[in-house]
Amino acid sequence: MLPATTATEIWDVSGVALKSLDPATIMTAEDCVDAALAGLDRRETVTLPSVEDPKLWAAFDDARVKLFAASQTGKPASRYGVGR
Repeated sequence: MLPATTATEIWDVSGVALKSLDPATIMTAEDCVDAALAGLDRRETVTLPSVEDPKLWAAFDDARVKLFAASQTGKPASRYGVGR
């Protein structure tokens, strides 16, 4: 799960006051837990409670897989001009 800023006690010890953050970006712990449980029920691999568009995660994950595959060549990319 990748939650938004969540209103929990961790902020008391983090050095950042929760009240200093934009209230519109803060999720209640209850909403976070409810979303996490709903994500589990939906069998989501990754739950992003505050992200409305699930296509954003799909695009990110697809890019991540492509980037990893592209990194498995064993030689420097041609733009670095080394290892010729």
